[in-house]
Amino acid sequence: MKNLVIRISRFVLNKMTAADGDKYFKLSNNPEVMKFVTGYALNREESDEMLESFLIENRNKNFFGRYFIEDFTTGELIGAAKLDKAGNEIEIGYRIQQEYWGRGIATEIATGLIDFSKNKLHAKKVIAYVNVDNSASIRVLEKAGMENIETIEDIDEVKYKFSFSPQTDSVLRKALNVIFGFK
Repeated sequence: MKNLVIRISRFVLNKMTAADGDKYFKLSNNPEVMKFVTGYALNREESDEMLESFLIENRNKNFFGRYFIEDFTTGELIGAAKLDKAGNEIEIGYRIQQEYWGRGIATEIATGLIDFSKNKLHAKKVIAYVNVDNSASIRVLEKAGMENIETIEDIDEVKYKFSFSPQTDSVLRKALNVIFGFK
């Protein structure tokens, strides 16, 4: 099977493969990048185990799974992304290398994943989860047009569930408010 690729603006998302151990370790051994994933940087063994679990997800022959985000021109590793089917919803996720923080890349990726989910996968609802203390990622999801719809107390963290649908699309919502005179 040919490896699935998603093009988002100036980035390409390539599904992770068994040959990507070094690449995944580069992403997962930074404590700041992993702060809201595991809470700590992974050692090589832990990184390889996590990658192996992602490869099991990637065995499907569709677009769901885990990807590396790479610069389309240079091939530079920017981060990782995911697309998961969660019932009738599609969950997106992203993790960006620390040296690329503050450049709008996470928002570009989140927006691209939402657009891909709606247009290619025909999602009626796109969701994302974020730790309540991850203010940067919360802002990214808001800028991408998502809305916080729920607080979830999980075993090891409290997180928000964000949603994007035609009903929560802030631009569409604002237009409808103007048309129908809602405040």
